[in-house]
Amino acid sequence: MKKLVVALIGTLSMLILFSGCSRPEEADKAARAIVDCYIYQEDTPELESIYGLDDRLVQKENENVFLTTMQNALPEVSEEKIASLHQKLSTHLKKATSYSVHVKRDTGKEAVALIQIKGLDLDSQLDQKAGQSAAKAVEAESTDKEMEKIVDVASFEFLERMFLESKAKSKAETVTLRLKQHPEDEEKWEIQDEETFFKNLYQAFGL
Repeated sequence: MKKLVVALIGTLSMLILFSGCSRPEEADKAARAIVDCYIYQEDTPELESIYGLDDRLVQKENENVFLTTMQNALPEVSEEKIASLHQKLSTHLKKATSYSVHVKRDTGKEAVALIQIKGLDLDSQLDQKAGQSAAKAVEAESTDKEMEKIVDVASFEFLERMFLESKAKSKAETVTLRLKQHPEDEEKWEIQDEETFFKNLYQAFGL
């Protein structure tokens, strides 16, 4: 009987010990999950256990934002063409760009990860030529009744070339990800200053 009591006490002690050690995922994996899902549009089911986010909903929201933004700017371009560009851009980003993560601090309650990114170089000479050719096409048809459509199509073709033909920058840009243990779930992270972080992340990748 005494042995059973000792065993139970030992088991309870271990449970208490482990329950007190609840902490979020390592900061390195947490940062990679963000980039892989939000930038590369990859299936990232671990986003749920790390942040409490559904990766498929994130992917869908990113696509909707891209479609809506492009449609508002270029209403004469079909939704099919814009959706196709979104898919091609995701593929090109995976091939052309790269990133690495360096954890500066990770206490389990807070963490700081530096994401070093070599994003698309949209200011390359190739992009400038694409823009010039698009501008000439518009100028040549400046008297046509369908000027608005011509402008939108030419602008879309320019953007398509700019995104899909750009190579990665030679110098990496650093974006800082600051995490804090979620107040309502100790096994999840909460992104600090989320709006600024994502703005810097997208810009670093050339988006």
